[in-house]
Amino acid sequence: MAKLEIIHPEDEKKPGFTETIEVRGWGICGSDQQLFYIGSGFNFQASGNLWLEISYRVEGAQLFYTRNFLQDIDDESAEALEKRLDEQAEKGEGVFGFGDMMPETSILLTFEPFTFDDENHEKKRVVDCTLKISADTGAVFGRAEPGVRFMNSELKYISAADGVRFMRELIHEITAAQQGKHPDPASYPADSSEWAFLWQLNREAYNRISEHYQEDYFKYPPLVEAFDSWLTQLPAGGSVLDAGCGHGDPVITRLLEKGFHVTGSDFSPNMLKHASQRFPQVEFLPRATTQIDQQAAFDGICSFNSVLYLDLIDLSNSIYRLHTALKPNGLLFLYGFDNGPERRGEPFSHTVGEWMWSWHYGMEEAANILEEHGYFNVLDARKVMVDEGEAERIARELEKQEKERENNLQMEKNHPLPVELPYPNFPVQRSPYADVIIARKRDK
Repeated sequence: MAKLEIIHPEDEKKPGFTETIEVRGWGICGSDQQLFYIGSGFNFQASGNLWLEISYRVEGAQLFYTRNFLQDIDDESAEALEKRLDEQAEKGEGVFGFGDMMPETSILLTFEPFTFDDENHEKKRVVDCTLKISADTGAVFGRAEPGVRFMNSELKYISAADGVRFMRELIHEITAAQQGKHPDPASYPADSSEWAFLWQLNREAYNRISEHYQEDYFKYPPLVEAFDSWLTQLPAGGSVLDAGCGHGDPVITRLLEKGFHVTGSDFSPNMLKHASQRFPQVEFLPRATTQIDQQAAFDGICSFNSVLYLDLIDLSNSIYRLHTALKPNGLLFLYGFDNGPERRGEPFSHTVGEWMWSWHYGMEEAANILEEHGYFNVLDARKVMVDEGEAERIARELEKQEKERENNLQMEKNHPLPVELPYPNFPVQRSPYADVIIARKRDK
């Protein structure tokens, strides 16, 4: 993580204290075949947008926390970026940083020189640094045009050495994210990614729909086949956690029918109230998957339309927690729905009739995250609900796009422009699909 810690020493009038600001780059928002939508429109390809965590603490207590996106379209290496940073620091004036494009989120380090006369009346030059972090909340939360509303943080009069060290750490965070890498949650404190906004928003949304919310997962034969196949690989009568269980039906119903010892977890009190009334023999844990703290307690963990709807930060933390909660060689079953394969963005949106914070993943994308830090081996990943005519339709669309590209190139040759314009890379429209991922816990 990129971390700046400022220690204020104690004096005769005031106690000492420490303030800390941290920025974590968690990974890219999608592929270069997906458009990224934010605020009022689309923002280039999803691969050029990065998930960010921003946290400000005093004496370890969190005063401010948010998640946002950084648009970084430059493809410089870490070495090239560090060279530019060092040159800027040596010059002692100007600005180095990232972002400042839709959304207008930016992280900038400014160098400001000034001179003064010392006690010997000699001119001295000093460079003051300011770390400026600006998060575009209007585009992310308010559906406003980018650049309309911000949460700004400025830390002035920091040392150049501290500022350069922070930006150097951020460089490596960003370049790692561009390479498809994600942080390992095991390296961070357990509560460092807790976000009251997300939990309160989603908890209240599920509380409101708890009376009428229904799912009939097992009306789809491919999903039934995949789930029952997973169950046969678990010990007879073994322990299974339904993570994000909601009111429990139909998943807990099926697990009990198959003779398993079942535990459910969810962070919606109203959902758990209905689940407890329906299944008094089942233990229920009132917590999100990012809070599960059992150690090697379950032979299997399943999650339907829950874990794979978390944003990248909570998904990563949940994978770590689920790995810890499984017994050695325990099995994980995830079911999710990618309702926009050709696009990403807008995590604050209308879902199941309520405003919620959520995300979605492609099957290969989710499988890679599961395996990245050695927590799981993916045994099976399959689509269980898809448009049967998808392949043929996509082939026709790709052929059409290629002809349009060739026509544009010919027009440019016949009528050249003063400036060469890039041909826009619009992804092929792909239909929503549901998928299943089965993975086995790896020993760490």
